[in-house]
Amino acid sequence: MISPTVYARRSLCYLISDMANEGLNDAMQAQIISPIWHIASYLQSVALATLGKENEAQAALKESTTLESKWNAASKQK
Repeated sequence: MISPTVYARRSLCYLISDMANEGLNDAMQAQIISPIWHIASYLQSVALATLGKENEAQAALKESTTLESKWNAASKQK
């Protein structure tokens, strides 16, 4: 199994290289591997915004902040 970090890093590289579709695809793959990882949703939000899909980007951003809150709460309990 490939780590979601691999897809996230490649997604970021694609986004920096103005390849938003490819960046979105890799961000979605990262989320499939780790559905609770907020970074994948943040990357999806950036890619969607770059593609001009503002409503979807806002929904992904909202999901990201929710997942990050849960992630941080779980980290504090450890």
